[in-house]
Amino acid sequence: MKCALFESVRTTRSQRGIAALEFSLVCVLFLVVLFGIISYGCIFVAQQSLSRAAEEGARVALQSRLAGLPEGASLQAEACGAVAQSVDWLTRRRAAMGLAPVSCELKPSQACTYAAGLRCASLVVTYVDYRKYPLIPELLPLGNWLQSLFGENTAWIPQHLSAAATVQLGRNTSGS
Repeated sequence: MKCALFESVRTTRSQRGIAALEFSLVCVLFLVVLFGIISYGCIFVAQQSLSRAAEEGARVALQSRLAGLPEGASLQAEACGAVAQSVDWLTRRRAAMGLAPVSCELKPSQACTYAAGLRCASLVVTYVDYRKYPLIPELLPLGNWLQSLFGENTAWIPQHLSAAATVQLGRNTSGS
């Protein structure tokens, strides 16, 4: 009975190193998965912010147009001003990195795709070079490794984040 007790203690001591090794492997794998979830979560947050900003800018363009503001540079300034307020946190982050702010473009009104007798305007908001300047830097160059593994055309992190919103401004007055 005495020998069995010593044998049990000796076996437990020799297993401590294996448990530490298993823990280190599982911990590294867990941290990589956790970092991936956080990184893709940031992409989703930025994309949702851009979508919300595009909607807000299109809404302001419609309200300004209904208030009598003519189409052109002043309408774009109003719409893009609303976009700038909505994505202020992204703009400040990009300015801290020495980059241009999030871009905003109000496309001039044209016939709506769903009804030729109506005029629509589209607003496009873009976060340029997200892959090069992400919100959270890459922990490991896994994107490049996965790209080399699965092919050049696979993009694990998008190059640009972009959102668009279209708003109906009114009826066509050109008679088309």
